[in-house]
Amino acid sequence: MPPTSLMPQNAFSSIEIEGLLKKNDQNVMLTCKRGVSIPANPLYDRSGEARPDGFWVRPPSKLPAPGNGTLHVIVKEQLGQGRVGTVYSVDIISPEERPHIPPLVIKVSDRYRSAKLAREAWFYEEMEHLQGVSIGRCYGFFQVELTEECEVPNWRKISEESAEEADEEERWSLRNSVWSRESARYADAIEEETEIVINSWDDLEDERRRRLAAMTPNPAAHLTFVRKHHLISVLVLEQLGDHLPVGVTLEGIEQDVYDLHEDLGMLGIEAVDVHWRNILEASQTAEKLVCPYHGYQHNWRLIDFDLAQKTDRQMKQAAESAHSFLRTIFRNLVEGTIVDWD
Repeated sequence: MPPTSLMPQNAFSSIEIEGLLKKNDQNVMLTCKRGVSIPANPLYDRSGEARPDGFWVRPPSKLPAPGNGTLHVIVKEQLGQGRVGTVYSVDIISPEERPHIPPLVIKVSDRYRSAKLAREAWFYEEMEHLQGVSIGRCYGFFQVELTEECEVPNWRKISEESAEEADEEERWSLRNSVWSRESARYADAIEEETEIVINSWDDLEDERRRRLAAMTPNPAAHLTFVRKHHLISVLVLEQLGDHLPVGVTLEGIEQDVYDLHEDLGMLGIEAVDVHWRNILEASQTAEKLVCPYHGYQHNWRLIDFDLAQKTDRQMKQAAESAHSFLRTIFRNLVEGTIVDWD
């Protein structure tokens, strides 16, 4: 039976990683400090399906005060690579004396992709009470800026032209990633210019100035995530199990996965990236918590939230888009085919 006493997800203020970084062709330790996530820009529903009370508001965290521990891991193998970065399994070296930590993976940002990973980190924070319920547990987001002589062997080569495009994309990610307290009375007035919620017209003017500054082509004026060729970011996640089975009946599984997206929909979150590869079996080494919305333990978990959206739509409307994709995925899986579109 999995242990019930788990290390708090915010116990670590830094991470040390062996087997990922080279300096002057020699393997060196990569040390990253706790980073800051980027909030997602809220999207407004204009179809009449918005929540009467506006955006779901995150309740206070139930985690203890952030710890100052260091997590020391060794990279084992690459598990996958996507548009944001690469996922590796790791061995946990320290801390040795600790509450239980489930097996972990690290998701390492690609060059120019730290802002997107920081955005995904924010969604894990937003869904704290769904960690261990509908999504895997997240043990922190960490960053460091590397020196010029450092090399991440698996960083993909990017041409100067592609680098400029990636840099511009990161600026727009930041420019459109502003979150403030929900205030519906201003939404219509500022929607076309900002698509965000603010609390006063002074806030609006400040936001306009900030966004213009963020878009300035002067590299010295760019925000932390932008034009940092050697900024590396790491998201530490609970290692999950296998993908959905292929060529067998999915009795009981289909409803479980439908319900996962309803859980996100309760928070006004749409996963967007609904793929077979982004549904994994729950960990067998950590306690599965009872879902607060469906009253049972889910056996599956959703992953990959860098494209997710925060909306003010009601639960059923927020989940329906995912459900329509899932119906196609399930139908083909039973027939022995994996449908995984990009």
